[in-house]
Amino acid sequence: MVLDWYSRRVVENHVNFHLFNSFPIPDVAPATNSMALHVAEIAGRLAAIDDRFSDWAAEVGVPVGSVTSDVDKDDLIAELDAVGAYLYGLDEDDLEVIYTTFHKGADYSQRQANVLDHFRRLS
Repeated sequence: MVLDWYSRRVVENHVNFHLFNSFPIPDVAPATNSMALHVAEIAGRLAAIDDRFSDWAAEVGVPVGSVTSDVDKDDLIAELDAVGAYLYGLDEDDLEVIYTTFHKGADYSQRQANVLDHFRRLS
């Protein structure tokens, strides 16, 4: 969500590699950073939806089909947003700006509340 929000502030009509390469990405070493490992785990669980992904899921170290409901999926996405915000070095005020300005007219208040719950547990 953080990178998506940022890109919407920079891109008007189309993105090219020159723009994309300038986007800020947290510089973390996945093998030694517990938060980066947590991102990989959450993303892996979200992606490994069925047996087509079994070999890949084994490589990532996640079970196949562990996300069994929309509630579980939404909670993992909120947790992923929180970990991403943490890796970017954001605080609660920054998250407020992101979720209230993400898309004009959209209500992200429930998602923001879920992300903040996870973010507070991380901090």
